[in-house]
Amino acid sequence: MFKKMPQLIKNNIKSPVTNFSSYRTNNNNTMKRELVFPLIVGLLLGALVMIFWQFNARLNNELSATSQLETATAQNTKTVNDIVAFINQATGANKTGAATTGTTGATTNTTTTK
Repeated sequence: MFKKMPQLIKNNIKSPVTNFSSYRTNNNNTMKRELVFPLIVGLLLGALVMIFWQFNARLNNELSATSQLETATAQNTKTVNDIVAFINQATGANKTGAATTGTTGATTNTTTTK
C-alpha cells in the first residue's frame, strides 16, 4: 500500500551545507537565547516610553489646570479691585480728609455708641 522512502546515504550527499552545521549548532537553546535578549530590551524600552508618555500627559493636565487657575485669579482680582474702588468712591474715602492707615491704604471707620 505505502512505499518505503528511499534512505539517504551519507556518500550520496556532496554539498558544503553539511559542513555548515559544524559552525553553528541548531538547537533550541541558541534560538531561545537569541530571541529573549531583544525581547527583554524591547519590553524595557517600551515600558520607559509608556512611563514618560504618562508623565507628559499628567504634566499637560497640570499645566492646563494651572493656566485656568491663573485666569480665574486674574478675573477675581479685577472684580475685587472694582468692588473696593466702588465702595471707596461711595463712602468718600478717596477724599483727602479720610483717615487711612499707613501701610495698606484701607480706611478706618470709627463709630460712636450712645
